[in-house]
Amino acid sequence: MKRNTLLLAAGGLVAALFILLQVLFTVREGEAVVVTTFGKPVRAITDAGLYTRAPWPVQRIYRFDNRVHTLEGAFEETLTRDGKNILVAVYAGWRIQAPIQFLERIGTIEQAERNLDALLRSQKNAVLGQFPFSALVNTNTAEVKFEQIEQQMLTAVQPEAVNRYGVTVQFLGIRKIGLPESITEKVFARMKAEREEIAERYRSEGEGEAIKIRAAADSQRNQLLAQAEADAKRIRAEGDAKAAESYQVFEKNPELAMFLRKLEVLEGTLKKKSTVVLSTETEPFDLLQGDKALPKK
Repeated sequence: MKRNTLLLAAGGLVAALFILLQVLFTVREGEAVVVTTFGKPVRAITDAGLYTRAPWPVQRIYRFDNRVHTLEGAFEETLTRDGKNILVAVYAGWRIQAPIQFLERIGTIEQAERNLDALLRSQKNAVLGQFPFSALVNTNTAEVKFEQIEQQMLTAVQPEAVNRYGVTVQFLGIRKIGLPESITEKVFARMKAEREEIAERYRSEGEGEAIKIRAAADSQRNQLLAQAEADAKRIRAEGDAKAAESYQVFEKNPELAMFLRKLEVLEGTLKKKSTVVLSTETEPFDLLQGDKALPKK
């Protein structure tokens, strides 16, 4: 009798637990639950706790991860306002805002990411088409508009994501930026052309400066030569004048001129330490004879 009682009690306990499991459910932290009645969503729960429901098949629950999800968009080409091709990839952080709408419109996290990726691609292309290439790639940091572009993308994506899929995009940014190979070659070619143009300008300026320097040097040389020639003419004229005065003296006294000439030759011959064997009768050594060699007054 006791055995039957224990079996009945155990069976009742199991039945009670089964019934409780059918009518009770828990919602964990960071989780969103949608309760449906005969397949129609009737209640959304986002607060953690213990809840009741009608047993299956009357009511059914769907669970979703309600934490922030990170999505990385594709790295693909898009056009800027000035028609330049550029490769851009964006990232976004999103979470479920309206669980019932999310279940009805999408149903799974994977499908939500596919839909959001398409939405990000569309708005990325639309926003970048409003900005020139220089707003993304520029040596002047003041001209780069990354923050403005990211904010404009986020502002465009948020209402669409909520209205279409029941999710909110909490942040969005540019993850990667690059140039297609053809554009890179054109950029390098343009940079090379710009550098060559700058080099040619410097060469032209250098040649012009060299011409100025050479012209100034030639002018200064001509002035110096002209001054030197004028000085030479003046000195020659002064020398000629002095020589003329000497000639007048020598014409009046030729013996004095001869005497001075002999002295000059004698001085030049005996300047160095030399041994000379000559007769004192030989000019100009005849001056060594003393008074015989003096000019007559």
